[in-house]
Amino acid sequence: IAELLDNAVDEVQNGATFVKVDRVNIMKDNSPALVFLDDGGGMDPESLRKCMSLGYSTKKANKTIGQYGNGFKTSTMRLGADVIVFSRATHESKATQSIGLLSYTYLRKTGQDDVIVPMIDFDISGHWAEPIIYSSQDDWAFNLKTILEWSPFASKSELLQQFEDIGPHGTKVIIYNLWMNDEGVYELSFDDDEEDICLRDEANSGSLKKLPKKVLERQSHISYRIRYSLRAYASMLYLGKFDNFKIILRGKPIQQFHIADELKFPKVISYRPQVSAPLKDATAETTIGFIKEAPALSVSGFNVYHKNRLIRPFWKVTGDGSLKGNGVVGVLEANFIEPTHDKQDFERSTLFVRLESKLKQMTLEYWFVSYM
Repeated sequence: IAELLDNAVDEVQNGATFVKVDRVNIMKDNSPALVFLDDGGGMDPESLRKCMSLGYSTKKANKTIGQYGNGFKTSTMRLGADVIVFSRATHESKATQSIGLLSYTYLRKTGQDDVIVPMIDFDISGHWAEPIIYSSQDDWAFNLKTILEWSPFASKSELLQQFEDIGPHGTKVIIYNLWMNDEGVYELSFDDDEEDICLRDEANSGSLKKLPKKVLERQSHISYRIRYSLRAYASMLYLGKFDNFKIILRGKPIQQFHIADELKFPKVISYRPQVSAPLKDATAETTIGFIKEAPALSVSGFNVYHKNRLIRPFWKVTGDGSLKGNGVVGVLEANFIEPTHDKQDFERSTLFVRLESKLKQMTLEYWFVSYM
């Protein structure tokens, strides 16, 4: 989900003001689906084809965190078997709207050897949507027929209705046939909190047991809630504060949470890594301090961002069994190390090992000075 939020946040440079994330019901079988809607620049036919073609990525700009590239495909397929994308854009004075379907269900049930992604495009520069024909009318009609057969929509008019809440430009992504766990229950829970989307197994772990007060307090802290709550996770996902952009989850805007603003006795420490020539001026400003619940709450670790995006939340650099560093939390943006492909961790490079060592030293020095 974070990967899809990244794509929307990157559209801020194209005038995006929001991304909405919600749950809808599929009329065909009354199953839940995930919807992402943004009012960014949208994608023209060529851009949508690049977005939905496997093996293609458009990562060029240094300041973008995500892109409609490989991350889009892997993230959607991790959430569900099928995704349909609606996008409107204006390019070189030509306004278009496009629909693309990436369906694992379709590929599997029809025995396809290649990844076939049916798409249809319309020119909307005039007063009505005019189909854009590339090869033949029959090919266009075949793509429409395939999309209708394997998507949640039964007619061309139903498909076109999906553009009504997009406006003149923007993108809507609908992920359906969501994955289930081993018990045959959807991995995502929409029922625990009507204003949130949760990972079911994480949210329910321990819920049937009577837990000690200290454990309950720890589980109510954001360091624990970000493991299963999309609202909590997205509140910390971006380091910079949005000026004119909102992430709206199930109808309610997410309030950004900057834990550096919540620390007791905060201190800013500069770390200049030993890096190659292109990054020789890179400096990581690390804010370190005690969480306001310390020492009662045993939470510690660094929230490490890369190009504004949270990669490692509450990274515990001291030994798990040690009380040293307890309650010490830090925040930094480390653009000199590279995240893994899924942006859930960093590549294990020499720079990463050095950073880990430095953060451990920083934690222990801060903890000892504060406790002595």
